[in-house]
Amino acid sequence: MKKREIDNYPEIGLALGGGGARGYAHVGVLKALRAKANNLPIHIAGTSAGAIIAACYAAEVPQPILEKSAGEFGWFQHVISLADTTKHVFALKREGGMLSNAALADTMNTLLDGRGFDDLPINLALTASDLNRKVRVIFTSKEMAILLEQNREVLENYLLPPDAYHNGFTTEIISDINNIGLAVRASSAVPGVFQPVEINGYHLVDGGVLDQVPVDVVKAMGSSHTIGVSLGMAMVVDQLSSAFTTFNKTIEALAIPQIRKSLDLADLGFQIAHIETKSPIKLHQMDLIDQGEREMQNYMNTVDWL
Repeated sequence: MKKREIDNYPEIGLALGGGGARGYAHVGVLKALRAKANNLPIHIAGTSAGAIIAACYAAEVPQPILEKSAGEFGWFQHVISLADTTKHVFALKREGGMLSNAALADTMNTLLDGRGFDDLPINLALTASDLNRKVRVIFTSKEMAILLEQNREVLENYLLPPDAYHNGFTTEIISDINNIGLAVRASSAVPGVFQPVEINGYHLVDGGVLDQVPVDVVKAMGSSHTIGVSLGMAMVVDQLSSAFTTFNKTIEALAIPQIRKSLDLADLGFQIAHIETKSPIKLHQMDLIDQGEREMQNYMNTVDWL
């Protein structure tokens, strides 16, 4: 499919952060952007919940269908595979989490009509993390992989690789996996909740562990102007118990510098207001769509390139 015509317009990149069910706000962000006649993002990257919405945008899933799908979304209908979970439990595979999110891959591939990275009209990149091997994996098209390799210094300036004196994380770019649903599943595998997803020898979990808002990725994709949208850090379900609440707040506190660093990279970077009061697991928070739309509209008025 021919990529969107970009002559005479800036190459705008959009990075969408993770946050579980808080991702409804991203649906509203897209609604505001799509209301613009011109200058729509032509590069998009996402992680976790942001990966789901980024893939839908890159495939040009119509806004009404996106909102309808969001309203009908269910954990056990569209994310969690009970059969796969049972298989892992009996096999005593409990690394990373008890549940399998295998159903998410099928949900996404159905929504995207089975299209792969190379078939999309908008350039897409999705991130995941291999914590054992200390690797960030970026899934993208063959064409975009070439550009990301050429701009690798942008990626490595953000996520520092190891050297003789320091630990670090390497970045691997994968373009031979055309299964977007599988990449979204890996990007959304929250550690402690979902089983890691095995791809190309990597055991992958949520991309937000290493890069919560992948602004550096859309920069390396060739964007002349970038937008980064954060949903805060929501890697652990804090409704379970006081112990988990304390742990979750600790993770959130540690993530604040990382999120700020990502948003500071963007020409327009912001976190949805009061998003930390919203649950990362409660579905059908449709009010977040309206909030995301309003905030994106307000921020668009502050720049002259949108």
